[in-house]
Amino acid sequence: MSATNSKQTKTSQTKKGQIKAQSKTKSQTTTKQGQPVGQRKKAKQSKSAPLNKASKQSQSARQNKSTKRDQLTGQSKTSNHGQNNAPLKASPRWQAMDVVEKVLYDQAFSHDLVSQSLDQSNWEPADRHLFTELVYGTIQHALTLESLLAVYVKKVNRVKKWLRALLLISLYQHYYLDSIPDYALVDEAVRVAKKRGNPALGRFANGVLRNIFRQESSISAFLDQQQFVSAQEKLALTYSLPQVWVDYLSQRFGLDRTEQIAASLLEKAPITIRISPLAAERQLDIVNNLENHGLQLTPSPITPYAYQLSKGSPARSQAFLQGDITIQDASAQLAAWALGVQAGDKVLDACAAPGGKTVQLAEMVGPQGQVVAGDLQANKLPKIQANLDRMGVASQVTVNQHDASALEAKYDLESFDRILVDAPCSGLGLFRRKPDTKYHKSLQDLAALQNIQLEILNSAYKVLKKGGELVYSTCTITNEENTQVVMQFLADHPDMSIRPLSVADFSVSEQDDQNAEQVLSNQKDSSKPGMDNNQHKTTNGLETAITDQGSIEILPDAFASDGFFIARLHKES
Repeated sequence: MSATNSKQTKTSQTKKGQIKAQSKTKSQTTTKQGQPVGQRKKAKQSKSAPLNKASKQSQSARQNKSTKRDQLTGQSKTSNHGQNNAPLKASPRWQAMDVVEKVLYDQAFSHDLVSQSLDQSNWEPADRHLFTELVYGTIQHALTLESLLAVYVKKVNRVKKWLRALLLISLYQHYYLDSIPDYALVDEAVRVAKKRGNPALGRFANGVLRNIFRQESSISAFLDQQQFVSAQEKLALTYSLPQVWVDYLSQRFGLDRTEQIAASLLEKAPITIRISPLAAERQLDIVNNLENHGLQLTPSPITPYAYQLSKGSPARSQAFLQGDITIQDASAQLAAWALGVQAGDKVLDACAAPGGKTVQLAEMVGPQGQVVAGDLQANKLPKIQANLDRMGVASQVTVNQHDASALEAKYDLESFDRILVDAPCSGLGLFRRKPDTKYHKSLQDLAALQNIQLEILNSAYKVLKKGGELVYSTCTITNEENTQVVMQFLADHPDMSIRPLSVADFSVSEQDDQNAEQVLSNQKDSSKPGMDNNQHKTTNGLETAITDQGSIEILPDAFASDGFFIARLHKES
C-alpha cells in the first residue's frame, strides 16, 4: 500500500502538485463586474498541470444543481448558517478551508489532517459529515473547480491560498451538494473571509461567488462551452484527473476504459465489511442484525465473507466493537486469501500497517500458528495492535518495528513458511479514497518505487523457506509497479516462479455460500446495477480479474472496490 512503508518517502520525493503548478499558467482577464473581456479563448493546458483556460457560459438563471455525491442529510441550522455560539474558527467550513489549503497548495496529506481535525473537534455527527464531505469532495473535483474559478477571477494565482480554498469549497457546495441554500453558503463564506482576512476580502468573496452562481447553471453546462485540443484534455478536466494519468491510462487501457475508470474515481468511496471466519457460523445473524439497525449490505462479488454497504456506518455497531466484523476493502482482502495460509504456519506480514491483512492472517494460522507483523514507522504499530486486540487474535501475532528492505537483519534466514509483501506504491487504485494522491504523484515516481519494491522482495526472499510462498500486492494499476516488478524479481531469482491464482483459491464452504445467497434474496433491491442474483459467488466475479499470467488485476471501475494487483510466487524446495 502506498503509505505503508515510509522508505518510499525517503527515496521518492513527489513533484509539486498539479494544482499548485497552475500558478504558472497565464491569468484570465475580467472587467470590474467579473465579465470576461474579449473573445472566448481555446482551452489550453499549462506545461505542468492539466487545467484548462475556460471561459464563462452566460445564463440568465441557475438551473438544477449537478450532484455526484450523496446529499448531506439531517444537517442542523447551526451547521448550515453558522448561527451557533462556537467560534467561527472551529466551524466545519473554516476547518475544511484550512485542510484544503494545506492539501492542494502545500502538499499535505488529506487523511492525516482530516483525522486530526475530527479528533480535536466536538462536532455533532452532521457537522463531522459536512466537514469530511467538503474536504474530500473539493479535493476530488479540484481541477474542474479551479478551471471554473480562473474564468471569473483575474490573476487567480495571486489570490491568497486560504481564500482560493474557501472559494473552491463554496463552489463545490453549490454545484455538487443540494442541502445548503445559496444565501447561507455565500453568507458563511463572507463571514469566514472577513474574519480570516478583512472586509474587502469578504466583499470580494461575495462578488465572485454570486457572479459565478448567476452565470453558470451547472458544471456540465460550463464544460459544454469549452474547447479542448484533445479527447484526453476534455476527459482530464471533466473528471478532475491530471492529464498525466489520463494519458498513461489511455495508453494502457484505451480511452473508453480510461473514461470509465476516471468516472468511477469520482464516486463515493465504498465501505466494505469483512465477517471474521471465526464468526462464520453466525454470518446470517450478524448481517440481519446490522440491517435491522439501518445498514444496507450486499455480498461482495469477489471476496468471501465480505459485504458492501450502500447505507449506514458499521464502526459503532456491536458486531464491530466485539470483533465479529472489520472494515476492509474487498480487493485488499484478496491478498491474504491468495497466500493460502494453513493452520500452524509461520507467516510474515512485511508491510503490515494498518493491520487489516495481519488480522486475516492471524485468523488463518490459528492458535498454533504465528504471524509476525511489522512496519518501518513506530507510530503505526499501535493501530496494528488495536486491530488485533479488537478482533481477538492478538495472541498469535508479534508486532515489530522493522525495515522491510532489510528483513534479514531482523529475522533468521529461511524462517517463514509464507510472506505477504503489500508493498508501498503510487496508489493509483486509491485515487477515489485518497483523492490528493492523484495530484501528488508523477510518472517520475514510478522508477523510484520500482527500486523500493524490488528491495523489499529481495529481502523477503532471504527469509522465505524453501518450498514457501510469497504474495506480492499493491494498491496501484501501473504496469511498472506490478508486472514489471514481478518479472524482474523472477529474473533475479531463478528458483522463484509464479503460482497462478484461480477462483478456487478464494472459495468458501457451501454453507457460507448459501448464507450469502440468503442475504441477497432477502433484499428488496437485489437487482442492483452491476450485480445479479448469483454474482456474489467468487466464481462469477473474480475470474474476470485474473490475467493470462495468473495474477489478479482489479481496476477501480470493476467491482466498486479499490484498484489492486496480486501475484503469488513459489520458492523451489
